[in-house]
Amino acid sequence: MTFGGFKSSCLISGSIAYYSFLEALRNRLFLGMILLAIPLSSAAWLLDTYQLGFQVRLVTDAGLTLISLIGLLVVLFFSLDQIIPDIEKRTIYFVITRAPSRHVYMAGRFGGIALTLLFLDLLLGSLLFAILRMQAGVWLLEIPVAMFMVFLKQLLLVSVVMMLAACSTKIITVSLSVLFYVIGHGLDIFRMLAERKGNLLLTWLSDIFIFILPDFSLYETRVMVMHEIPARGSALLLLGLYTMAAVFFYLSLGGAALDRRDL
Repeated sequence: MTFGGFKSSCLISGSIAYYSFLEALRNRLFLGMILLAIPLSSAAWLLDTYQLGFQVRLVTDAGLTLISLIGLLVVLFFSLDQIIPDIEKRTIYFVITRAPSRHVYMAGRFGGIALTLLFLDLLLGSLLFAILRMQAGVWLLEIPVAMFMVFLKQLLLVSVVMMLAACSTKIITVSLSVLFYVIGHGLDIFRMLAERKGNLLLTWLSDIFIFILPDFSLYETRVMVMHEIPARGSALLLLGLYTMAAVFFYLSLGGAALDRRDL
């Protein structure tokens, strides 16, 4: 690919991402999630009602869990709406005829969801950060770091959902996405149990699963927040590199599956 072709692909992918982001902002479901999440996040003020003291770590963990849950719902609903409806309504033809390849289309749709999640995380994360500052008078630097980890986790899940949506139906995509999400949180436990039993076959299978399946256990923030353990910059850098490599891998598989799909 020439530099001109690469530049054209980036521009087309960016345009698809931008209009996908605008489409998500106009969606009533997305606005409903924001309107639901804001009062729930603001409910941290009620912890002082009974003079129990403002439990900073508890509120931080609960707020991050809520933001992660809302983000998970956004990923599942909006990632599905990026590809499958386009195929069912035949609107994908208008995009593909202008895009150099279907991989560019996949990258653009992924970028739209990424912008939507970034907007949501910045909004809710800033709200949580402001609440803790005004009510407890502390600057919790763990919140920006934790939000960065939550965002990376969401990007990884988006790539998995889009890969599945490119080659299956809605029901199968949702079922497999939830399965991958659950398994991805227990890969380290599965490997530990396999090593403890000394079963070479289980250990070998666990190594394959860790290599192929997304490892969502790497993005856990509860220990860092509850026990005030600072995250190292090198660890965050490695986590970012792992996320980018995994996202590229799953989007490449999704683009290849979409190339082979008879539309």
